Amino acid sequence: MTIGTVRTMSFASDSESTAPPADKPLSTWALMLGALIVVVLLPDWTGTGNPRPIWLFAVPVLLGLIGAGIALKDRHPWWAALSALWGFILIQVLVVTITLISGP
Repeated sequence: MTIGTVRTMSFASDSESTAPPADKPLSTWALMLGALIVVVLLPDWTGTGNPRPIWLFAVPVLLGLIGAGIALKDRHPWWAALSALWGFILIQVLVVTITLISGP
């Protein structure tokens, strides 16, 4: 039994990693912005009544998932989760907003 021995804790941030620190996920942010732009352009702002193609509603979701893949590749798990949810959330916000503005 030794008295007076001090043990130090090591943390993951204390270890010397050979991997360089990850950069900002600019490409993920660009894809998230692209999804937002697509969602803003989806409503019929001119009032012509021409419906948009149904596949166009999948574009924000695809952009979000592609951005999530890029963020995961660049080791940004939280940005990947946010980007993946971003496309789905944008479509839901669009549906609720249009319903509140123009009625059911």
